Amino acid sequence: MFKTLLNPGPTNTRERTKYAQHGGSDVCHRTDDFKNVLEETKVLLLNRFGNDSFDIALLGGSGTVGMEAMISSLVEDDIVVINAGIYGQRAIDMMEVYNINYTEVRANNISELKPNEDYKCVYFVENETTTGEHFPIDTMSKLYPNAKFFIDATSSFGASVYDNFYDKILGLSFCSNKCLQSTPGLGIVIWDKTLNFNSRSYYCNLERYMGDDLPFTPPVQSVYALNTTMKITDNQHDLFNTRLSKLLAEFDKMGIKCINHLPSNSIIGFKHPTMSYEELRDYLYERDVVIYSGIKGIDNSFRVSTMSTLFDKNFNYIIELFDDSCIL
Repeated sequence: MFKTLLNPGPTNTRERTKYAQHGGSDVCHRTDDFKNVLEETKVLLLNRFGNDSFDIALLGGSGTVGMEAMISSLVEDDIVVINAGIYGQRAIDMMEVYNINYTEVRANNISELKPNEDYKCVYFVENETTTGEHFPIDTMSKLYPNAKFFIDATSSFGASVYDNFYDKILGLSFCSNKCLQSTPGLGIVIWDKTLNFNSRSYYCNLERYMGDDLPFTPPVQSVYALNTTMKITDNQHDLFNTRLSKLLAEFDKMGIKCINHLPSNSIIGFKHPTMSYEELRDYLYERDVVIYSGIKGIDNSFRVSTMSTLFDKNFNYIIELFDDSCIL
C-alpha cells in the first residue's frame, strides 16, 4: 500500500503523472520534440500564474535551486527580507553568499509585521513551510503599499492566486512538486521582463535560460510529468482552502489545536493533546500515513500538509487515525 504523504512534498502524485514521468525518461533534451514539450510547459505555468507577459525558466533541481536562481539573478541591493522561518533565513544566507545588501525583519507571523510606506522592495515566503504561517499578498500589499515583491512560492504556487497584484510582483520561485502535485526535479522562476540580470551564479544565472538552446541537461522525465500534470489540473486554490477548513474543523473536535496565527492552506502546524511528535509519527507511519516534524519550542507539535493527491480519498481514514491517537 502506498503511504499517504501528509508531508510538504514530495507528495503523492496521480497515475497519469507517474506514467508521463516513465514515458519521458528515455528522451534526448536536444530534440525538437522535447523542446516543444518544454515550451508548452512554460506556457501552461504562465497561464496558471495568470499573466503571460512575464518571463519563466525551468532549472533542474529543487525549489531551492529556483530560489537561488531568482535571488542571484534578479535581486538588487537594499531589499527588505521578511524572516519568519527557515526559508526566510535561507534567503538571507543566499544573499550573504552573493553579497547582496539587505534589511532583515523578523516575524513569527503576519500580525507581527508593522506597516511601512518606505519599503520599495520586499522578499517574503508566502507559505512558510517550517511553521505553516501564511503571508498573503493582499495583506502584504496593504502593509507595504509602495513596495514590489520577490516571493518564495515554493509551498503556495498552484494553491494560490495572484490576480490584481501582477504590478506588485517582481518574481516568484517554486518547484514542480508540492502544490503543483507533480514529481520533484524542477526549480522554477517567473519574473518581470523589465528586470535586469545579475551574473552572480553560473548554473543559476537565469539569463542563460533565455535562448533557444538549453544551457544544461534538464531532468527530462520531470518536464514530461509536469507537462501532463498541468494539463489535467486547474489552479487548486479553492480545493486547498476546503481541505484546510475540513482539517481544522475535524482536529478541533479531537482537541488537536492549530498553532498558527494565520494557517496556510498547504501546510499547517498543530499541537497534539497527548502524544509527542515522535510517538505520533511512528503510530501513523505504521498505519501508512506520513506527517512532518513540529515547530521548535512547542511540545507535541507536528505539521500536516494538504498537498497529497490522496488527501480527499483517504480523508476519513486519516481522521479516524488521528481520533484514535487522542484516546490511546
